[in-house]
Amino acid sequence: MHSKQLTIINRAIFILSLIGIVIAFYVTQSFVRGSTIVCVNSGCELVRKSPTSYLFGKVPVPAVGLAGYTLLALFTFLRTTSPVNFRKYLWGILGMSLFGVGFVSWFTFTELFIIKGVCTWCAISAVNMVTIFILSLVSYHFLNQTSK
Repeated sequence: MHSKQLTIINRAIFILSLIGIVIAFYVTQSFVRGSTIVCVNSGCELVRKSPTSYLFGKVPVPAVGLAGYTLLALFTFLRTTSPVNFRKYLWGILGMSLFGVGFVSWFTFTELFIIKGVCTWCAISAVNMVTIFILSLVSYHFLNQTSK
């Protein structure tokens, strides 16, 4: 894989991170304000009103996503600043996206079996995070192939 293709993957991760920021910001502000979430089903409100949607009883779960997506966007941006950083920040992207996949897996389980409702925005965010993780693995694989 050429460096141009690695750059395309990095840009895709950056764009998906920005999409994640928008989703997480929208849902987080709804949690903080206690306002309804525009949703295609009733699951969003069920999730928003559930005490299990707040870490330590205070931090809205989407705020964690907002922080994670912001870090991913930052890492992907910084990754473009020099060839040395391109490899260095991939570790941050891999680590953050792995954490993100674990986090969305836990929360999806919580939605399905504890809250018994699925927020559409959370489901979209979960797919988004898994996609970012897969792209970061592909980037890692091909970056290591080109350095051999």
